[in-house]
Amino acid sequence: MSEATEKKPWLTRNVKVLSAVSLAQDAASEMLYPLLPILLTTTLGARAAVVGIVEGIAEGVAALIKYISGRTSDRVGRKPAVATGYGLAAVGKIIIAAATVWPGVLVGRVVDRVGKGIRGAPRDALLADGLARSLSQTGYQVELASDGLIADRLLESGSFDFVILDLGLPGLDGRKVVERLRKRKQT
Repeated sequence: MSEATEKKPWLTRNVKVLSAVSLAQDAASEMLYPLLPILLTTTLGARAAVVGIVEGIAEGVAALIKYISGRTSDRVGRKPAVATGYGLAAVGKIIIAAATVWPGVLVGRVVDRVGKGIRGAPRDALLADGLARSLSQTGYQVELASDGLIADRLLESGSFDFVILDLGLPGLDGRKVVERLRKRKQT
């Protein structure tokens, strides 16, 4: 084991790779998307309503994909799902850059958001599994919950020194889990 790994056992290869790729993808998105309305209306000559149509369709598709991606990635494998998601997001940005008419931007934006929808849940699961494994190896007892209702039941039935919650937990978000935990502690 290297000296850096001994000092930070949670800093696994998955954490390093996913962090770097996520940073690059987020930087690309943050540079491109503020300019999208200008590209659509000024360069491509679309009406202002087209900006809303493009964003609405793209985000709607992303929401639908997020709904099914977690279960699907458990069947096909988390790493392939994450790689596919990031790959699609990169392809979507290339399509947007090459677009000469607004429907091309729509296609690129939808492809990008499909990628985002595919990668989210499996990426989070990979990070959670890696963190749990690392903490277990250093002597901590770790319990993972796939949704907020399960987390709430675990907290109700056990004694925990430390809890990490995701605000976007399905079923019951992390904030509500904390609210329930606080109410139980007060009684």
